[in-house]
Amino acid sequence: MAVPETAGISNHPVIIIKLASTSDELMQCYALRAAVYMGEQHCPYWEEFDGNDYTATHLILYVDGEPAASMRLRWFASFAKFERAVVLKRYRSLGLFLPFVTWAKDMARKKGYTKAYLHSQRRLWEIMERVGFHKVDDRSFHFSDHEYGALVCDLTAADCEVPTVFTDPMILNRPEDRLDMPGILEQSMERGASNPHAGWNNDRRAN
Repeated sequence: MAVPETAGISNHPVIIIKLASTSDELMQCYALRAAVYMGEQHCPYWEEFDGNDYTATHLILYVDGEPAASMRLRWFASFAKFERAVVLKRYRSLGLFLPFVTWAKDMARKKGYTKAYLHSQRRLWEIMERVGFHKVDDRSFHFSDHEYGALVCDLTAADCEVPTVFTDPMILNRPEDRLDMPGILEQSMERGASNPHAGWNNDRRAN
């Protein structure tokens, strides 16, 4: 059986960054992480897939439609934590990492966060400083066979309205990465309220 050739990277690749919002996109994130952390860095499976994936937001970056990078974000009360950031080896010459982190920072800022926090391997500290991160303190710690430090970055105020409990309810129904764009539920507003369950309570009492 003939195996199709893998297309090379174009001279002007199309880069798309988005929220991983389907099961297929999540599988792509997991595959990228497995290739880098388990394949290259020999991280054990149970340490890479640590039980936090279903409580997190996942971002994915495409190069000419091909999954090339992913990142996991978790949301704490006063800061957003960036985790599991990977770029597939064959795309690392494109300089994708810093724009990817910048995109994640912008998303956190639009959600109202004023700080981004991450654990970075020592070899990447200098790179992280280029996008505004600095060490929280002088401590270093180890997990999955690498030395890490805790880094933090102050996020500037968003240039859009930050969501609150008083925000238009339909805005809060939108996908996390597209709060400034009308969502699918806003289209349903055209149908009005038919109240298909209006008689539910009466029927229940009657039974």
